[in-house]
Amino acid sequence: MMGRGRGGTGTAMGLSALVVAFGCVVLAGCAKATGPTQSTEPESFADVVAAAIQEAEAGGAGDAQLAILRKAQLEGELPIEDARAAARAAVECMTEAGISAYYGENHRKSGLVVPGYSAEWIMGDDEQNAVIDACDQRENFWVSSVYQTQPSSLELTDGYRAQQAPILRSCLERNGYATDPDASPLDLMRQAIQVEVDTDSAVDCLTEAEIE
Repeated sequence: MMGRGRGGTGTAMGLSALVVAFGCVVLAGCAKATGPTQSTEPESFADVVAAAIQEAEAGGAGDAQLAILRKAQLEGELPIEDARAAARAAVECMTEAGISAYYGENHRKSGLVVPGYSAEWIMGDDEQNAVIDACDQRENFWVSSVYQTQPSSLELTDGYRAQQAPILRSCLERNGYATDPDASPLDLMRQAIQVEVDTDSAVDCLTEAEIE
C-alpha cells in the first residue's frame, strides 16, 4: 500500500543537511517527484487504515502511532490533531536522541494542511540519518500516510487538480503537445510529467499550473 520512506526534500547546508518531511505520498502530493502512477480513485478508508495497521505492526511502529491508527479505524477518519500529535512525537524522539528537529506544517495550495517536521544532521553521518528514519517510522510514518490518503484529504487534492487542469492543458498545447479532450486531470498530469522528462525540464507545465 504505502512504501516505507521519508517524504519531503533535503537541502545541503554547509556540513549539515536538512530534511523537511511532510510524509509525501503520490495520491496526496509529490506527484511531480514520483509521478502520479496510481489512480485517484480512493480505496475505502477502512481498507486504507487496515492495511496501514498491518504494515505498521510489521514495520516497528510504536504504541502511540498504532493507537492513533486504531482510533481512526474505529472513528472512520484521522483528524489533523492526531496527525499533528504523531509528527510532534517524531520530533520529540529525534530531539531526545540529540538531533535538531522542529515541528512544522505544509499548507498546500489545495487547502490540505500536512503536519511534518524538519530535522538536521551532519552530512555523511549515517547513524544520525538512521535515527531520523527510526523516529519517523516509530511515531509518524503510517499516520501521515493515512491522513493524506483518507477520502477528505483526497477530495481537497483532486478538487484542486481539477481546478488547475485547464492551465495545465493550455501549457501543454501552447508548447506543441496535443491533449485528449476527454483527459482527466490525472491524465494531464501524467502527460505533463512525461513531457518534463522528455524535455529535461525545459517544459514544466506542473509548475506553471502550480500543481503539487
